[in-house]
Amino acid sequence: MTNILTMIENSKKAKNESIASTVRMPEWMHKFVERLALELDISKHEVMLKLLEHGAEAAQDRLDEVEKAELAQLALAEEVEPQPAVGFHILNTNKTHTDDDHEWMLANKAAAAFYAPWKLNINRIKKGEVVFLYENITGIVAYGRGTGEVQMRDHEGEKDECHYQVLEGFKILEQPISAAAIKKALDRNVVFLRTMSGMPDGQKVLDLIESKKAKP
Repeated sequence: MTNILTMIENSKKAKNESIASTVRMPEWMHKFVERLALELDISKHEVMLKLLEHGAEAAQDRLDEVEKAELAQLALAEEVEPQPAVGFHILNTNKTHTDDDHEWMLANKAAAAFYAPWKLNINRIKKGEVVFLYENITGIVAYGRGTGEVQMRDHEGEKDECHYQVLEGFKILEQPISAAAIKKALDRNVVFLRTMSGMPDGQKVLDLIESKKAKP
């Protein structure tokens, strides 16, 4: 309860833009929201927003834990035996958190990731492999091929916390490829929230992209 109250107080100080949305919920949940709003003497809107934020943060933390575990397993596998090239990767530019990193990648024709262990994803990109840059909600907005040459730069004042590769043949798409279109092309589900995922069947996505007009 104290945590929710603190979050609500902090939200009153914030001036972030909000987007209108609707959600249907079970009757028991609606009654709980009403009861909590009455008890805290705040609006139902504030209660639902804070509960959603809290749940989203918990989900993101869990996704981070899973990704860390997977990266640790990949690192161990690499120590035993170098892994074969997968040919294709999809990299989330993390625009939900900041526009700056997303825009930097597009401006510098690069695939980048930040902080350990996520930045080590960039080290996995081998020369000639295709990297799709995925913007949350929008879809794949650009792509290029890895050079296998990992470079480092400071990020938010932290030394070498950005690993990146400048991509060869970099193209920005005039028409982004949506998440739905990607899933349809691959005929399977795709997790877009991870920093970077291998896409062994990525040739199907590349064929779809190259069938559309792209600009250099």
